[in-house]
Amino acid sequence: MKRFFPLACAFLLATATASRAALSPLEQIQVATFEKMREVERYQIRIAEKHYTNGEFKTALAEYEKFLTLYEKSPGAPYAQLMWSHAMMHLKKPKTALREGFQSVIDYWPESHEATVAAYCIADAYRTMGEVKEAQTAFRFLIKEYPDHDIAVRSRVDLLHYARLHKDEVERLALLNDLTYQVKRTEAAKATCVEACRELAELHFFAQRLDEGKKALGTTYAGPELFDTVYGMSAKTVAHLLKEPATKPAALKLADQLLATLRAEAVERPAIEKDLLYRAADLNGTLGRPADTWSLYEEIGKRFGRDDDLLGRMAAWCKQREKRDDARRIYGEFKDRAAGLKNIAAMYLEEGKVAEAMEVFRKLIEIDGEHADGYLWSIAECYDKLADWKKAIGTYRQIDRFPDNQFRMAACHRKLGEQKEAIVLYNQIKVIDNSAPEASLQIGFTYEEAKDKENAIRTFQLTCKRYPKSGQAGRAHAHLQNEYKINVTLGGTEEE
Repeated sequence: MKRFFPLACAFLLATATASRAALSPLEQIQVATFEKMREVERYQIRIAEKHYTNGEFKTALAEYEKFLTLYEKSPGAPYAQLMWSHAMMHLKKPKTALREGFQSVIDYWPESHEATVAAYCIADAYRTMGEVKEAQTAFRFLIKEYPDHDIAVRSRVDLLHYARLHKDEVERLALLNDLTYQVKRTEAAKATCVEACRELAELHFFAQRLDEGKKALGTTYAGPELFDTVYGMSAKTVAHLLKEPATKPAALKLADQLLATLRAEAVERPAIEKDLLYRAADLNGTLGRPADTWSLYEEIGKRFGRDDDLLGRMAAWCKQREKRDDARRIYGEFKDRAAGLKNIAAMYLEEGKVAEAMEVFRKLIEIDGEHADGYLWSIAECYDKLADWKKAIGTYRQIDRFPDNQFRMAACHRKLGEQKEAIVLYNQIKVIDNSAPEASLQIGFTYEEAKDKENAIRTFQLTCKRYPKSGQAGRAHAHLQNEYKINVTLGGTEEE
């Protein structure tokens, strides 16, 4: 009974109907079989297939029966019987398909390609009927009977599904080992085997068997790609295991193996040794081992020099441990002095030390005049935080960033109670089409602050009429309704 017909060769002839592209590999006729058939037989198969691919399974069933009646001795007879069985499956009659269809293919044409396919379909029919044990037995038979056939690969995948579903880790491991190490990686089986090797590696990583996981991945990857895949998957596993206190010891055990692997890889690949040491430092950080992280930073500094990347990591380490003065000192060592000072200024702002931050921004203007506007903007914001709005206005005025600086200056005037000055600035902004709706809305709010109710209402109404499609019009409309109980129609002309 053992004859091997790779499913990959079951493609359509160019002379066959275009609808055959819809057929699965389990439903396709072999090229050799199709070539041996007479034209009248091909014609009958085409008619049946047309109904099948159109979902007209009852009609297809009758046409396949007709073929078997007229051409019982045809090379296409096993195929017609197979397709009759598939039609029965689509008609929700799996028992009939199994006993009178697929089994008949095996009984009458035991040496045919279709008999092999039918054997698989029997197992699949059991699964459809929910008869799990029978399905598993049938799939195992296929693996034993047709070990080198693509059908055996599909059977392993189906059994693997049951193993996962029933949490049968022994069978799951056995099947994954088989797919990873034993199955020949044909074009049809390759993707399945690759997926299996990754799943097997993941199981090993979760069990803290790093070397075994690497071995599994080694069936697919090599060289740097192998290491990167091992590192990526195992590091992800470490992070997952760290989420629960109960699995933390497992995370630490796997991580220690990974750290040793990083060290070994660094020796083998000196060109990226620095990067690998950084990975080790990051991993120690993930594990909550700050002292080991710092030791690696010091090692990197001694071996490769203290560049700004390293200094930035060291400063961040200090900040995380509230060693903020140490962090500022390290930022002060930056070769890119401007970058270091920006970080120092940011730290002062985080601490609420606005005056100190301003002094740093002034130093930045001296050494990095090309970006003076940005530093002036930060100084102006500092004055704003200090409620020194006059100085904030004076600083914003020096910055060439219209209309943003105008908006900020107007806001400061409003804080000072200088509504007229603010309205003048907003009116200047209105020459910019994109900014005009916001400026108009803010004029309305400014009139409100000045207790000028009449002009406030008029301005909100004008905002609705002049800029009806803007979000500011919607806000003005809602404000008029909520605050003044006035309903207006969005759009129209000012005269209305």
